[in-house]
Amino acid sequence: PKSQTESDQIRKGVGVLIFALLIHSIFEGLAIGVEARSSVFMQLAGAILIHKCVVAFAVGARLIEAEQEIKGIVIYMSVFCIGTPIGIAVAIGILEGMASLDAVTVALVSGIIQGLSTGFFLYITFAEMIFDEMRNNKDLVLKVLFLAIGCSIIGASTIIHNYSEAKAAAGVTSS
Repeated sequence: PKSQTESDQIRKGVGVLIFALLIHSIFEGLAIGVEARSSVFMQLAGAILIHKCVVAFAVGARLIEAEQEIKGIVIYMSVFCIGTPIGIAVAIGILEGMASLDAVTVALVSGIIQGLSTGFFLYITFAEMIFDEMRNNKDLVLKVLFLAIGCSIIGASTIIHNYSEAKAAAGVTSS
């Protein structure tokens, strides 16, 4: 059993984590909401859905570890789940409000929102999550190996996707 002080520290950490995930989720929603192309919209939505499922499992495990009551778990998970729809609504509202502006201005604002979303995601991923995980030296070689494998898969899939789109735009068909 954990001491009261240890449980309180874990609960505070969970509260900070939920707040950070709320902000992160809002930025995820902003990235989805500003996407005008339906195919990219669906790709983003699918990727974020998968991402949120994994994160929800991890957050649920952390809440149970913190010995949180059911009411607290429901509240925390509700806060976690509502962020992305809020971000989507805000992005759509911003773009609807800018409907009368020229396409360059809309593209600029969309790019700024996507840049902020990406920057926040990268900061949380690399400065918070990976750093915290690497501080625990247990299985460090495996952690670095899987980090490298994950980055390689994402990089390779991006290159393949961009190559395929460039070929399609050039009118080249694969044989």
